[in-house]
Amino acid sequence: MLGENVFIYETVFGLEEKKMKIAVLGLGKIGHGVAALLASRGCSVTGFTRDRQKAEDVNRYGITVSGALEGNFSVRATTDLDEAVKEARFLVVTTVSSGHKPLAKLLRGRLEPGQRIVIFTGNWGAYEFYTVLKDEAEQKGVIVGETGGNLAAVPELSRPAVIRMKPVKARMSFAAIPASAAPQIREELRDVFPEFYPAASVLDTSLNNTNPPVHVPICLFNFTRMANGEDALFYGECLPPLLLDYLMAADRERCGVARAVGAAPKTILDLMNEAWQVRFDNIKDLGLQNPSLKSVRLPKTPYHRFLLEDVPYGFVPVSRLGKQYGVPTPRIDQMIGLCGALLGDRVQLEGPEFSLPLSELPR
Repeated sequence: MLGENVFIYETVFGLEEKKMKIAVLGLGKIGHGVAALLASRGCSVTGFTRDRQKAEDVNRYGITVSGALEGNFSVRATTDLDEAVKEARFLVVTTVSSGHKPLAKLLRGRLEPGQRIVIFTGNWGAYEFYTVLKDEAEQKGVIVGETGGNLAAVPELSRPAVIRMKPVKARMSFAAIPASAAPQIREELRDVFPEFYPAASVLDTSLNNTNPPVHVPICLFNFTRMANGEDALFYGECLPPLLLDYLMAADRERCGVARAVGAAPKTILDLMNEAWQVRFDNIKDLGLQNPSLKSVRLPKTPYHRFLLEDVPYGFVPVSRLGKQYGVPTPRIDQMIGLCGALLGDRVQLEGPEFSLPLSELPR
């Protein structure tokens, strides 16, 4: 049973359950994982992808999962966005961060009254969706929300639709626009995403995202290893004490910006301890002793989302807001510049422009 969102109909053949329909928009690795997780939790899931072959694979074979979740899960996949969105109570967005604004533009005119948009992982996704869909969302009572990270890593995706999933985090922050709607959405999703807890605003989820503070410094200072395709342990030899000190100093800059814009900053160590419901004194020990993190390897290419996504949508917004609010971010600025110098035109560093002042986001 999924609370008020599941209805039971008695037919001449017995009882037929009508499940909550959820659309998963984006069927990459994370999208496959979220779709399978939702199906395992009793939802009717339709996945949207532009890849026709991927849609055919999912429809023919289902999604087969090993690891933290085991089994084969039936998911309807389509290349028709209208079909995916129609009558879906929740639209769960699992695209890369650079896909948030383009997808929001595609959704114009397609939203239905009362729908909820949930974006994994935030990285200012709710802000960008809201700036694109503001008028339609307000007219139709659509609520836009985002998480502070991904629930579970999915390191492998192979056809036909086979994935391996790492353990699901114990807790995950969720915020909404308007901010006051987060507790309501959390209740609506209690049986679907019991890991969610409401955050005060999308400033908290985007500025307290766990990925950029860890991914960016470790990757940049192991850039040669990545370029050479070396096999290295992310939280092991890639994180010596000197780099750990630098990482935490840069994280203090992020927290200073978050504080200045009115968010409630949490250190990266606190965020990771909270997500996994553990208590470690430093990130290196946490990473090496966490079942989901201890086997994480350094990417074997520098053209990886740890840089291509987490710099423009993680660190660039922090730097930009730091300049607006008078908070110095020297280490974060160094890393943005280094990323641009090393990757050149292979990385786009625009990120959110903040054309709508943060103070104008509805509370």
